[in-house]
Amino acid sequence: MNLRLEQLVNEPSQVGALGIEEIQQLISDAGAILEREPKLVTFDREKILFVGDTHGDLESTIPIVKRFLGGGYDGVVFLGDYVDRGLQQIENMNYLLVLKILYPDRVLLLRGNHETPLANRYYGFLDAVATNFSVEFYNSYSKLFSRLPYACIVNGEILCLHGGLAKGLNTTKQIENLPSEVEVSTPILFQLLWNDPRERIRGFAPSDRGDGIFFFGKDVYETFAKNNSIKFMIRAHEVFQNGFRWYFDGKILSLFSANQYTIPVAGKIAELTPQGDLTVITV
Repeated sequence: MNLRLEQLVNEPSQVGALGIEEIQQLISDAGAILEREPKLVTFDREKILFVGDTHGDLESTIPIVKRFLGGGYDGVVFLGDYVDRGLQQIENMNYLLVLKILYPDRVLLLRGNHETPLANRYYGFLDAVATNFSVEFYNSYSKLFSRLPYACIVNGEILCLHGGLAKGLNTTKQIENLPSEVEVSTPILFQLLWNDPRERIRGFAPSDRGDGIFFFGKDVYETFAKNNSIKFMIRAHEVFQNGFRWYFDGKILSLFSANQYTIPVAGKIAELTPQGDLTVITV
């Protein structure tokens, strides 16, 4: 099996030719690995890549993976949103599952707000799976998504998650204890996947994304960071034409890594060096 997976990593164009039985095996094998991971992963590595939303853009994911495998990295953190909107949603997801199975301790796949039925019903992934396979087969993916971790702490001081800090979230320990939900209904989990930072506000403010979603201000971040010994935060979730944005005087880095999207984007990833330097890189 591993020889086949290595072939797929090296020749990603073949991922689109996988049959339903092979995909089901990928989902099963990856799910078994994810089942053993906590919802808050401790990820201590020296040289790491961080990847924002890829949204079915396999053509952007491929060079990122090549950089990871050929650049001496001992870890890569994908920050969620692997499906919906893009032209190769199924292929992009399956390619990342192959990578996770081959390198379970070096590859971290976090859950994004688009790894949920709520988003998949409206933004394309459910339809893509139903068209190529069946509506019932989508349930295999949705169960897999519920097993994805929600956040990680890198080297004891960098918090990584998809969206943002949540109302009622006071400690990182709370993330560890969040349930595995297919349909996300727990408010703190929902907000971890959906919330955004915003300058010039205090506390939390209602978001234009919808009910139960909030913007959080610099004061919220600073309080949480101080109480949890966090020095920095890396997240995704928002699209910027230049592919990234700094928030709160350089304390939060937001990444978007897809180049092919609904608007023109110059996708970005980030690299953490053994010396602790963080650099933004064009995909």
